[in-house]
Amino acid sequence: MDREKFLAALTAEDREALEKVFDKAAAAEKSGRVMFTQFLSEREYGEFLNREKYIGETFRSAGGGYEGAARVMLAFSSVADEEIYFPIKAVRITWSGIVRLKPPDFLGSVLSLGIERCRVGDILVRGEDAVLFAEEKTAKYVAQSLTAVGGVSVRSEITEPCELHVEARFEEVTGTVASLRADSVVSVMLSTSRSKAAEMIENQMFFLNQRLCVKCDREIKEGDIISVRRHGKGIVASTSGLSKKGRIYVTIKKYI
Repeated sequence: MDREKFLAALTAEDREALEKVFDKAAAAEKSGRVMFTQFLSEREYGEFLNREKYIGETFRSAGGGYEGAARVMLAFSSVADEEIYFPIKAVRITWSGIVRLKPPDFLGSVLSLGIERCRVGDILVRGEDAVLFAEEKTAKYVAQSLTAVGGVSVRSEITEPCELHVEARFEEVTGTVASLRADSVVSVMLSTSRSKAAEMIENQMFFLNQRLCVKCDREIKEGDIISVRRHGKGIVASTSGLSKKGRIYVTIKKYI
């Protein structure tokens, strides 16, 4: 394990988070026990993947409580075939009446309870309820303490993630591109100009398959997961067929 190379060239914010990741990996290697990190942001996870080769052979998997989670915990173990059970619980939150609440409303209310962001995973608003994923102890505290969100009275109950059958929801976005360059495909997903998409990529906001990518000309393929911080995330569903002008048809399943 090479701590110096693992932490090299990180921003101060990312370095603080990844120092804790390295410490968990080292503890797993030394103790022989499974060790879990707190929740990492998509950017932090991407930075980890870019440096995984310096961490040794202890990294086992990432999990956020449901398939496709943006914020995830990492599991480390020196035992290759050890079964991993992430210490994540779900909090189901309900309210009365027709009220439009958004994830930032729930996050603000949760953080106002004195909870650190790294202890909470994704927050999904499904219309009739919302689901918050968190570390076990944090989830219990939220279920006991969260009584209002955005001025609206709510009821909270803790449950197992698997009992909620949470599935990612998508909308299809289609368009045509001259080539499968990253900036072209991102412009389709975000319905923006290619120059704006290029600016986002160059500003280190773009992730390809969870890894930071700053190359506008990187080729995108079917099945790739693309995301732009604070703007959206999607799966490239198809890149086939040509328009009359010779442009490639692209279909992206964008998370909603």
